[in-house]
Amino acid sequence: MRREHLLGLLILSQAAVARAEDSAHRADRLRTEQLNRRALAATERRDNGNARVRRSNEAAMNDYQRRLAAWRKRYDACVDGDYSACDR
Repeated sequence: MRREHLLGLLILSQAAVARAEDSAHRADRLRTEQLNRRALAATERRDNGNARVRRSNEAAMNDYQRRLAAWRKRYDACVDGDYSACDR
């Protein structure tokens, strides 16, 4: 075989290997992107759930603070002699 033919075959075989590596790399990249999208969706679901819990807790704490303030007002009135406030 002539040297030029051998060199041509070597270049073609390397190009074929490079294409195979490129397609494997592309498949890996696409799989990684898919996994990243799934992880992002799971993170967003978690964060949205946590936000709902935080809003619910904040609303409950605000309600508690309002009821506590009303109780303190009635307590102070009772201590000051308004005995109708003591009955609640």
